[in-house]
Amino acid sequence: MALDRVNGKEELFVGGIFGLRRARAMKEHKITHILSVVKYSLDEVNAESFRDVEHLSIDVDDVEDEDMLVHLPRMVRFIERGLYGPDSPSLQPTSSPPKPNPDNTDAILPADDEPPLTSEFPRFKLTPAVDPPPNHPPGAVFVHCAMGKSRSVTAAIAYLLWKHPHRFGRADPTTTPSHAVANALRWVRDTRPLAEPNDGFTRQLEMYWAMGCPAASDDAVAREPAYQRWLYQREVETAANVGRAPDRFRFEDEEAPQRAGDADADGGLELRCKKCRRVLVTQPFMVPHQGRGNPERKDCPHVFIEALSWMRPTLEAGELEGRLACPNGKCGASVGRYSWQGFKCTCGDWVAPAFSLHRSRVDEVAVPGRANVAGRMAALGIRMPPGGRQESL
Repeated sequence: MALDRVNGKEELFVGGIFGLRRARAMKEHKITHILSVVKYSLDEVNAESFRDVEHLSIDVDDVEDEDMLVHLPRMVRFIERGLYGPDSPSLQPTSSPPKPNPDNTDAILPADDEPPLTSEFPRFKLTPAVDPPPNHPPGAVFVHCAMGKSRSVTAAIAYLLWKHPHRFGRADPTTTPSHAVANALRWVRDTRPLAEPNDGFTRQLEMYWAMGCPAASDDAVAREPAYQRWLYQREVETAANVGRAPDRFRFEDEEAPQRAGDADADGGLELRCKKCRRVLVTQPFMVPHQGRGNPERKDCPHVFIEALSWMRPTLEAGELEGRLACPNGKCGASVGRYSWQGFKCTCGDWVAPAFSLHRSRVDEVAVPGRANVAGRMAALGIRMPPGGRQESL
């Protein structure tokens, strides 16, 4: 069909570009807002028919490496304004979509104005959506791309994940991003069977969910550290594919220093140069591999880590690969290696880019957090000195 209404209480429609040529259908569904997830101008159709319709066009291609993620907050906010008006409480700077009470997981039936949940959709305690201002009549939004299959469906799913996170598993800590997105896609397919975002858009929706579906402003995703790391990863991959080092370097201990602070407070594993005992990395900056989320595997000779500021002199040489040396000027021992193009670990996993410390060159030390140390010292009647541990990477 040219346009299909998504299940739920909102008047949200998804379709292809030919839906815009169905002026009668637009009028019957009382469409007030049109989101074109493709470069499009209403002048290309009967503009007179859309004189009172608000229109937003986002120029993106339906290819897996297209950056759809950065546009999601703007599209989500446009849909919300179209459905609930510019004064929607969910769009206010200090507000966010309602979240379920994690302590209340009793299953209940959905509201009467929502379709019944099938076995495909877990039944969580539903929180009523934020109602529109009483003086604003409900609107209707038509989201389209070329075929109504990938780009428009991605925008609609992003809105549903943001507006109704409880519906797709936010209340369940075992719900993974892939499960949440799959649930939302099935929800849309119930009325739009051909819905099928490309694989790249699906992964970006999973990232959006993992970020918590930020939409407080149009640039909400652009300001997310996870998005910035993802963009940098794309730059690295592009450079590596043409056989060169990236033009810029991102050192995670500088970009996210609070992670080092968390390690200092919580304790955990840290790796030290075996020769001089200089701390090289703390657990927050270790990269899990082999799909098990465990950087402490004893049967693997490599510990992969993120790029850290002590590597700057080495990486600024501009080589595709090389050795990593202890940053202690009096030591300089070889502690591992790096490759922007990545390499295959002996345990079978491919990591790219790869920054690896060799277990034979480092000591693994379990370090208690500040709270544990303070508690033990207090029990012995010893006062903590001012400051605390300063060296943490």
